[in-house]
Amino acid sequence: MDKNKELSPEKSFELINEIISEARSKFEENGFIYMFWGALIAIATIGQFILIRQGHAAISWYPYLLMPAGAVFTAFYYARKEKSRVNRISKALGILWWAIALNLMILGFVYAYILREHLIPVFLILQGIGMIGAGAIIENRWLLSAGIITNIAAFVCFYLDWQFHPLLAGIVAIVAIFVPGMMIMLKHKKSTHV
Repeated sequence: MDKNKELSPEKSFELINEIISEARSKFEENGFIYMFWGALIAIATIGQFILIRQGHAAISWYPYLLMPAGAVFTAFYYARKEKSRVNRISKALGILWWAIALNLMILGFVYAYILREHLIPVFLILQGIGMIGAGAIIENRWLLSAGIITNIAAFVCFYLDWQFHPLLAGIVAIVAIFVPGMMIMLKHKKSTHV
């Protein structure tokens, strides 16, 4: 395209819609990763809840050691898939999620002793913000709704006994991450007739 040539408002709007559609399509192909993280978070949080209920609160954080392994898997998964062109929206979504994931790991593994019983609500707030942002950017109502549910659950945690925070986080992971990921993947498969 000639750099000196100006785009009409219609062409600009069409180009923006094309980029968003391309990002949405790429994201929908990766609905698997939301299913993966929904299951991983549910396993870790429900595992923590079980350990706490069994009287092993001191080691109840052990299931969260799955998270760095999940991050490594995710990096390899996307590295293998990055054969197609990445547009700015897809790149921004990727950076958003890596920033959130890095902050969650730092909070969990470095600052847990400061946050104590507020750790899981803070996790859910960050996770909800990421989902709302991703849902709004790619115009996906499943993710947007899931982010809102996650944020509401975060604030509900402040009214629950800390021992039940991991259980609520596990339920949220299934309802607001795994299920939307599955719906996004199924929608994509249906639209591409796979």
